[in-house]
Amino acid sequence: MIGVVALALAVLTTTHASGLWTDNNWVNGKTFSPTNYTVVTGLFVQDEPTFNATGYNVLTDGFGLLDKSAKRWSNFTDYIHRLNREADDYTTYKVIYIARHGEGYHNQAESTYGTPAWNCYWSLQNTDGNITWGPDAVLTPNGVAQALAVNAAWKEQQQAGVPLPQKLYSSPMRRSTSTLNLTWSDILLNKGYIKEMFRESIGLHTCDQRSNLSIIQEANPGWQIDKSFTFHDELWNPIYEEQLNQQALRVRMLLNEIFATDPSTFISITAHSGVINSFFVAVGHQRFGVQTGGFVPVVVSWPQRDMSFRITKTAELMRSDRSRQSHIPQPPWQ
Repeated sequence: MIGVVALALAVLTTTHASGLWTDNNWVNGKTFSPTNYTVVTGLFVQDEPTFNATGYNVLTDGFGLLDKSAKRWSNFTDYIHRLNREADDYTTYKVIYIARHGEGYHNQAESTYGTPAWNCYWSLQNTDGNITWGPDAVLTPNGVAQALAVNAAWKEQQQAGVPLPQKLYSSPMRRSTSTLNLTWSDILLNKGYIKEMFRESIGLHTCDQRSNLSIIQEANPGWQIDKSFTFHDELWNPIYEEQLNQQALRVRMLLNEIFATDPSTFISITAHSGVINSFFVAVGHQRFGVQTGGFVPVVVSWPQRDMSFRITKTAELMRSDRSRQSHIPQPPWQ
């Protein structure tokens, strides 16, 4: 993990002149990472090319599972176990429930002032004199209600046999750890596992400057925290903000670590809109906005069959229409 933080720091200190990003054009850097993920499609509506996220509510649609039969979750679980059972020695399949935290006071402020004014001015402040969002914004009452709604939806789907996550990962930001706790505390005995690299885009916005270690530990007793976690936030920078390709790189590095070291088949990640967008980029999922309190179930394999050592080109990585579906058995209900 120390290596992850070290490389993240190196990435963050890279300027636009490095050739990674200029305006909206990718230049020079041709490779992203020597690992290649595959999204297993045909399982959730969110994977469909015709999916429209506008107005979509994952909580009222059975989490988006395409199979609507009475045995839908049993069929799904059996299929995932079959994939892992029949996979070659280089391939692992995981189901990742990646969630966005409930509404925070920074979200409320952006809605109040509008995105241009938020990005240009208010995001650099800690408060407008009425509400406070920095550093490390917390949930609004609406954000708490959103997390509790997710909790209720999981309980409902649990009655239908939904496979629960075996590991609960979280960003270190207070809005994420609170959302995780509200979602899972009375469903699972598992404690959260805080990963520094699942934090929101690093730098500039005060809401994304994390609390010190003692505050995080006090708020989340018994949770696991990376040993390399520094007491103070040494990554946040008041004048420079991490770019999408940089954030996607650190998210992919952390996924590499999780796939290599965590035997869990079903995992949950509670994080941020920027992390979810970067996750989509890193694994090759089509990109769309996820509302506060929402989440997306994604089935991911690593590495892609017959392409274990393929290098992903940066230009290919950013294509929203690309498909990396490999020779994966079709679900039995199709």
